[in-house]
Amino acid sequence: MKSIKYLVLAVVVVLFAGCQVHEIEFAESESCEGKAQFQIFYAEPITNNTTNRIDSVFVNGKLYNSIEMPQKLTVNAVIPYPNGYYVAPAGMVNIKFYRGAEANGSAKLVYETSVNLPERKQMILVYDLNADPIILDDEYPYEKYMTGATSSTFDTDSVVTYRFINMFFEKPGVPYSGKLQYQYSNNSGSSYTAGDWHNLGDPIGFGEQTARCPAIVHKTVFNSSGYQTLRFRCVDPDTGVTVTRTTDYWTAYIGRINTHVLRGCMTGSPSAGYTQIINNVQ
Repeated sequence: MKSIKYLVLAVVVVLFAGCQVHEIEFAESESCEGKAQFQIFYAEPITNNTTNRIDSVFVNGKLYNSIEMPQKLTVNAVIPYPNGYYVAPAGMVNIKFYRGAEANGSAKLVYETSVNLPERKQMILVYDLNADPIILDDEYPYEKYMTGATSSTFDTDSVVTYRFINMFFEKPGVPYSGKLQYQYSNNSGSSYTAGDWHNLGDPIGFGEQTARCPAIVHKTVFNSSGYQTLRFRCVDPDTGVTVTRTTDYWTAYIGRINTHVLRGCMTGSPSAGYTQIINNVQ
């Protein structure tokens, strides 16, 4: 895949190891009465390197993430990794980001915010260290989709679902001003026509998300659980023209529930790209 991609993978063993050693509370069930379940996504339009990463994250004064722990909060990444959620009492929650290591005394507070988190699964998107974060409902429980097979796709035609989040900047510090229409194509050929592209949700502006929408997958290997390479892009909903730097491709696995976050810049650096988050593992 392209170098602009950052594929975030879930490793359940690592999550439990972090929980045991550092006493971090993770969501262990579908319901969490009286508590908020959340992920934190760092989408500031800056270069992804060790200097810019967030070396430790505190929630309500408790260390949830650090460079000494298995997971690190780098630019364009999410914690805890994809299908995990941190847990805190519902209500006002204080979050602090530090850069630098506590061990040598270089840790410096670079971000602090207090947000009201309800009893649900949600994503906290930090895109500017001088601004309040964006909080998006995870739309859980996830809806199950089924499609009817045709004579040409019998036993090979099923779906994957995508939620699209727009964190796209025109240039560093300037969010994209228009709306974006997210689309996919499961045409396996080398050329594409207008009819090959299908909308995933409605057009959305910066900091917004689509509903979780199904995309059809035609199995490329019959004797398999089912996967196919899908193409993605954003178009201007008024003109239908593809927006610069928003084309990409991913391997889609039948039954997966994914989130695609478009981040980075249309012009300048860092270049735009997608982060794929797998919300379930099958």
